[in-house]
Amino acid sequence: MLQSLGERFKDPKIQRRFKEYNKTLQFIFPDIDVKMFMRIGDAELLEVAEGETDAELQVTMDSPVFFSIIEKTESPMAAYSAGKLKTKGEVPDLLKLQKLLL
Repeated sequence: MLQSLGERFKDPKIQRRFKEYNKTLQFIFPDIDVKMFMRIGDAELLEVAEGETDAELQVTMDSPVFFSIIEKTESPMAAYSAGKLKTKGEVPDLLKLQKLLL
């Protein structure tokens, strides 16, 4: 599912928002004991891989929460407010991630 987010970078709105954005995002899914990361470079998804890495933003959530956000049955902000989604990192990075997931 993370790899499918690469398709969203074809959207001109996403391209504008992520222009000159060069960050790594770490996703942790404790319910299935999986860690994934994605590297974004200048409005392009450069890499998605399993594992742990140094990242500017870390997002922890159970996999059903991730799927419900991707399928747009739950908003990232509602999941965050309910404590289903936890983050470590800067607020601007979190806001960018929200735009990518919506």
